[in-house]
Amino acid sequence: MYKRKFHYDCLPKYIRENGNVENRESEKSDWDQLYQYFKKEILGLSDGTKLDKHSVERLLGMRVGRYKPNATNTRTIKQGYPFKVILNTFKFKKSAIDHALKTVNFKNQEHEVDYIMKIVEGDLAFIQKRMEIAERNQKRIEKIKKEEATTRSTAYKSKGTGKRKVAFD
Repeated sequence: MYKRKFHYDCLPKYIRENGNVENRESEKSDWDQLYQYFKKEILGLSDGTKLDKHSVERLLGMRVGRYKPNATNTRTIKQGYPFKVILNTFKFKKSAIDHALKTVNFKNQEHEVDYIMKIVEGDLAFIQKRMEIAERNQKRIEKIKKEEATTRSTAYKSKGTGKRKVAFD
């Protein structure tokens, strides 16, 4: 049962796309990893503290491709970048972020977060493309391994009579 209203034809489509519990759980896990990495590794906050509202909105905004998500559901949609891509981009740009945090004087926490997000936003498309290439290569490797396993299991059949042909002059 859903509390929101759907068009007659839209409810089955919504259930097909968003009803998969595994997708929702994996995205929830990815969000948690991104949140914890940003909190601990980037901002250096302790375990007991929470991120401020501006930081959370900026992270969710990156998910949907906006500055901040305006009443937008950021989970299980096909718009923007997945949380894994954002997390890997943060890891990729960690040295640039650390350098900026040491050298730039910030007015306040929001200015610092916006500066960090601007550093990361430039490479989101690059990291997403690299991750897609890596995923395709992984699928190819799995396909080759499966093919090798099937060819090794079949018995070897020799061709011909088994006698060598020797040519004499």
